[in-house]
Amino acid sequence: MDLLRLGSATLLNVQQALSTTGHNISNANTDGYSRQRVNFEARSSEQFGSNAVGQGAVVGSITRSSDAFMTKQVQGFSSSDSRYNAYLQYSTRLDDMMADANNSINSSLQQFFNGVQGVSSNPAGMPERQVMLSSANDLAQRMQSIDHSMKSLGQDIDSHIKTTVDEINGLSQSIRQVNMQIVSATAGNNGSTPNDLLDQRDKLLTKLATKVGISVVLQDDGSANVFAGKGQPLVVGNDVSLLTTRANPDDSTKLEVAFAGTGSSSGSIISQYLQGGELHGMMDFRDRNMAQTEARLGLLALTLGSQFNAQHQKGMDLLANIGGDFFNAPAFNVVPSATNTGTTAPAVTITDVADIKASDYRLKYDGSVWHLTRMTDNTTVSGTGVLSLDGMDVDTSAGVPATNDSFNFNPARAAAGNFQVMVKDPRLIAAASPVKTVAAAGNTGKAKVDNLQVVDATMLPLSSPLVLTFDANALGAGLPGFVMSGAVTGTLAYDPATDAGGKDFTLAGLGISFHASGAPLANDTFTVSANNGAKSDNRNALALADLQSAKIVNGKQDTLQSFYASLVADVGVNQQQADSNKSVQSALLLQAQQYRDSVSGVNLDEEAANMLKFQQAYQAAAQMIKIADDVFNTLLQSIR
Repeated sequence: MDLLRLGSATLLNVQQALSTTGHNISNANTDGYSRQRVNFEARSSEQFGSNAVGQGAVVGSITRSSDAFMTKQVQGFSSSDSRYNAYLQYSTRLDDMMADANNSINSSLQQFFNGVQGVSSNPAGMPERQVMLSSANDLAQRMQSIDHSMKSLGQDIDSHIKTTVDEINGLSQSIRQVNMQIVSATAGNNGSTPNDLLDQRDKLLTKLATKVGISVVLQDDGSANVFAGKGQPLVVGNDVSLLTTRANPDDSTKLEVAFAGTGSSSGSIISQYLQGGELHGMMDFRDRNMAQTEARLGLLALTLGSQFNAQHQKGMDLLANIGGDFFNAPAFNVVPSATNTGTTAPAVTITDVADIKASDYRLKYDGSVWHLTRMTDNTTVSGTGVLSLDGMDVDTSAGVPATNDSFNFNPARAAAGNFQVMVKDPRLIAAASPVKTVAAAGNTGKAKVDNLQVVDATMLPLSSPLVLTFDANALGAGLPGFVMSGAVTGTLAYDPATDAGGKDFTLAGLGISFHASGAPLANDTFTVSANNGAKSDNRNALALADLQSAKIVNGKQDTLQSFYASLVADVGVNQQQADSNKSVQSALLLQAQQYRDSVSGVNLDEEAANMLKFQQAYQAAAQMIKIADDVFNTLLQSIR
């Protein structure tokens, strides 16, 4: 009877081993499956007389071949690979957009300034003026087109973020359900591990890691707590923290990730704590690469429009009118935080557009003083009243602030999208200077009054001519200078003995400046007057053309075209870096998967050998039962 029992028990044991081997073979190509192994253990022996007789074997456990460290590595590299893959996809789209020759702003800038040069060569020519307007409109359309494309890209990112958050919620709920099944199966099978459920959970965790970086903490009951980024709970015990998307309270155009539900953390924004996965890659690209590109393109538009307008307003058009805005002057909003409780209404005034940076700015009150911060590098100025930074004055005197009140603004962000040409009639291009200077025909000295400039167009046109007459005693005996009459009266000190090399004068009350040089003689006269009817005057057109080569962008470090070329180059470099990072992470992920599969993967040759081994063991056990039966029958025959 002992031999029969041993044989039948062995048959059952080997049958489990054969079933497990067959299960391995069936799942050889199943993604995430870990090879399972039957572990045999010897039964306790029994004492017969002075001998301990063995009682066969029993299946102690069926374990899966899995390495927790390697599984964690695969999850980590999956997260990094997905992050850089998402970043690469969007940076490639941005690079294609900016590098497209058909959308090149640099070529449009060149054509526009070629048009300005054409007007400076023939300021009275209507064809040249029309070409200048056409090239200006083409430039504006290019600006608007690229800005529109970037906004569409941003909308795609927002849509992708929402989809990814929904997928994270779905995976979190699935992990919770598998957790409950694992706990139930473990408790109901005397601690035996539910291998297929563990594989299913690992597969879900790896997929979740591609959406957002996670950390996993295993519990004694077999469940797993899952945290996103820097410890944000997703699955803890039987609780799932669902995520949602909401507008940033400081910038309604920016979508953030927050906790959903009705708990104490409901609505809390956690974007800054998320790391890894598609979610991090998309938000990193949006907040760093695309936002900076959008701001720099806007700064280009803002600077071109402001600087060109400032010079155009110093000129005179063919209708003898002082020039107006050639491009529109886009406004920008100072956005209060949704949590503000004070009544302050800051007023931002641009004092020098050439000093503005392509950055967001934050204004915050700490209870005693305001802090104005450039967000790209945290450069800060503090105080009350008017704060000055990067060519801007921020007046905080209106209203009463409350502690922690804050405001955000970016002077350049919307400039490219709103960039447009205001001049519709080519006759209104202010190519001429509104003032001119004429030396009297009877002058006997060698003095010159030239380089007549407009410093304040609001004071023009001159209501009457200004006459400058040299007098050796203009300021008193032996104190030479010019006596002014007409538009304004007074004297200007000018000593030919010391000033013949040249001296500049600014008449703020008339909005003009000029340069005097040489040695005038008594009663030499110069007249400054309105430049009416001077259709062939190109002085202001030349000044407008000079803006092409002037360093008027980014703190007076770049020209318009060099600034844009640098922008395109930086976008390309970011794309190449993203491609390189993606390649490295993909290689690391593949290596980690290979290491994991070397432990967990099914080797069909090995399983085939096991099948033969267990088949032979099954046959031997069956033969054991046959022998036991024969022996028992022999015994029965002998006593019948």
